Amino acid sequence: MKVKFTLILPIILMIGCTSSHKIETSYLKEACLVNEFIDVTEYMKLGTIKNQFIDTVTFGTLDSISYENNNPNKSTRFKSPINLDFTESIEKYSPEYYALYVSHHVTKAIKFYNDLFKGKLDFNSQKSYKSIEVVFGDVSLFTNPKNYIIRENSNPSPSLFYHEIGHRAFWLLEDKLGIEFNGLSIVHMGLLEYFTVSLNNSFLVGEDVFPSEIVRNASLQYKYPLDESYKLNATFNLLKDSYPKEMMNPNSNVARYYNACMLHYGEILNEKVDNHRGGMVLTSTLWKIRQQIGQEKTDKLIAETILNLNDYMNIRSEFYTAKDDLVDKIWWYDLYYGLIDKDKKLNNGENRGIIKNAFEQTGYPVEKVQLNSPDKLI
Repeated sequence: MKVKFTLILPIILMIGCTSSHKIETSYLKEACLVNEFIDVTEYMKLGTIKNQFIDTVTFGTLDSISYENNNPNKSTRFKSPINLDFTESIEKYSPEYYALYVSHHVTKAIKFYNDLFKGKLDFNSQKSYKSIEVVFGDVSLFTNPKNYIIRENSNPSPSLFYHEIGHRAFWLLEDKLGIEFNGLSIVHMGLLEYFTVSLNNSFLVGEDVFPSEIVRNASLQYKYPLDESYKLNATFNLLKDSYPKEMMNPNSNVARYYNACMLHYGEILNEKVDNHRGGMVLTSTLWKIRQQIGQEKTDKLIAETILNLNDYMNIRSEFYTAKDDLVDKIWWYDLYYGLIDKDKKLNNGENRGIIKNAFEQTGYPVEKVQLNSPDKLI
C-alpha cells in the first residue's frame, strides 16, 4: 500500500500562505532506515519546485546512454519525460516525492558550504546547475551535479547529493578562489569527501545508491602511499564484479560504460590512480580527527586551512625539505602543515597531537614536515 502525503495546493501558495507543510522521507544510514520530515513549502513556488538555488526540476526515465567514439566523457542520455504534478497528494517514491527529496538535500548541501566558507562560494554563478534533472534509472553511478539518477522505490543516502554539490564547491574553490589543486587530485577528492561524510554525519558514502562492494567507507584504515589497488584498472574490475547481471548484457548502461572506458583509456588504466577511491585515504584520516575533536571544530579547521593552502604551498621550503615527492599542486604536506598551523591559531594548538597521530596512522611520512618553522604565515 502506497503512503500518501497531502501537499498544500498551488492556489494557497499563490496567495502567500505562510504555514508550512511537511512530508516524510526515508533514506539508509549505516544500514538503518532513517525517516526525516522536510518542509515542502521551502522548495515550492506557484506549484513548481523553485528556490534561491534552483530554477527548475524536471523528471524522466533513463532509457539508455551512448558514448561518442567510445569516449566516456562524451555521453548522450536518452530519456522519456515524466510530468510533475503537485496539485494532488504526493505518494511516497513517486516522481514528485523524489524531486522534492533531491531538491531538499541539494539545497541543504549548498547552504552547508555557504556557511562553511562564509559566503565566498557563489553557487548561483554556476547558472547551468540551477536547472536540475532527476530520472529513474538502473545505475546511480552515472549521477552528476546536474543530472541525478535514482532507482525506483529506493531510499538513497543523502551522501549522493552532498558528494555532487561537493564537486561544485571545489570547482568554485579552484576556479574562482584560485586554490591550486590543479584538477581532481586525491587531495582535492579527499577533502571533498570529508565534507560529504561530515555533513551526512556518517562514514559511508552511497548507501542504497551503489552496490555494497563499492560503497565508500571513511571508517576503514587506509594506507599511504597508494598501492596498485587504487589504480583505475582495479576500480573497473570492481565495477565489473559489482554488476554481474548488467555486464552479461552488452546493451546495459553499465556494460556500455565499461566497454567505452576499456577502449578509450587503454593502458592508462594501469597507470592512473582512481581519485575517488584514492581520496578516501585522506578522507579517513580527517574522519579520525573529527571523531576526536568533533564536527564543528574539524569542519572549521579544514575549511580555514583550505582557504590558505596556496600560502602554505608557497612556503614549502620553510617546512618541507624532502625532494622525493614534490609536486606542482597542493599536496598532503601542505594540508598537514596547514592544519597544524590553523589549529595553533584557532585552538591554541590543542589538537596538534591528534592531527599528527591521525596522519601517522595512515602512513603519511610526517617526519619530513618540520613543524617548528618560524611563524611567517597569515
